[in-house]
Amino acid sequence: MTLGIILASGDSFKNMSKSGQDVRFKYFYIKKFAKSFSKIYIFTYADERVMELPANVEVVRNKYVNNRFIYGFLMPFLNLRKIYKCDVFRAYHLLGTLPAIVTRIIFGKPYVFNYAYDYAKFAKIEGKPLQIILIRLIHYPAIFFASKIIATMQEIFRQLPAKKTFLIPNGVDINFFRPRKKIKVNKKLKLLSVGRLEPQKNYLTLISALKGLAVDFIIVGSGSLKAKLLSLSKKMKVNLKIIDKVENLKLPEIYNRADIFVLSSLTEGPNKAILEAMACGLPTVGTNVSGIKEVIINKSNGLLTKTDSASLRNSITKLLTNPKLREKLGHSARLYVEKRFDLKSLLKKEVQVLQQVARNN
Repeated sequence: MTLGIILASGDSFKNMSKSGQDVRFKYFYIKKFAKSFSKIYIFTYADERVMELPANVEVVRNKYVNNRFIYGFLMPFLNLRKIYKCDVFRAYHLLGTLPAIVTRIIFGKPYVFNYAYDYAKFAKIEGKPLQIILIRLIHYPAIFFASKIIATMQEIFRQLPAKKTFLIPNGVDINFFRPRKKIKVNKKLKLLSVGRLEPQKNYLTLISALKGLAVDFIIVGSGSLKAKLLSLSKKMKVNLKIIDKVENLKLPEIYNRADIFVLSSLTEGPNKAILEAMACGLPTVGTNVSGIKEVIINKSNGLLTKTDSASLRNSITKLLTNPKLREKLGHSARLYVEKRFDLKSLLKKEVQVLQQVARNN
């Protein structure tokens, strides 16, 4: 049985490597798929050679077109032989379904894709009007032609056709991301966040919330707001350190050096970072928005808060001043992730969906 993987629109291993996500994709996802299918073709949007992949995995390079939307449309025609060999396609995200839709209409090949979050809402927050139009244009065709859809959040699951939608949340490798003994090198507590330096993450508000608190703040991520964040932290006298890139395999060490994890987002999808932090036993503060509120149960395995500066400060202060609360929430967070977000069992469900679609075809 042959699987075709279509990366998200414009995505590539080279692009994922900028944030260290290529290692996560190869180590946690591709290895699992490679054990379940005899052959895998990964259709990338870059002209790239990728090392350290299983022997039965081949990367299909884009040697033709730079524009991601034009190549997305032409991809099936430019790679006919390999398209025909695939029994089922796994497309990533809504805009990534364009090649899959063409393949379905022209060649009758089935596809499965993940509808992860409210894409239009993200695009609106980040000021991308053209992307909003594209999302609205592709929304209904993607759903109509898909054989199955994977919803990663309850909120999204309820909005999609029940007969073809499965609820499979994002997961985390609970053996790799786990609590480790902390070695304190100074008295200051460390506050950690992991995410893109973009408006959606609400970091400017978070920095304002930390003014006057005796805490070191670390962000792992890159993006357009880096200079603004550093400037504001200097003005607010917040001790901020930004780490542009950390390979996913090295993230457990970062999590285990921290004392508190914070996700201050205005909206979220199925966030992997918060699951990784909770799996490492970190007490977590998250805003009460889509994505986060499906993971954090307030005062049980973390603290939910509003998106404004005062609310964030109040919740963070509760954890900074209460070691017993930090320990309790961190322990509960680990148990919760073990029970509901074990990547091994969730990927098994996804593979079963893909194999079922291939057999039905």
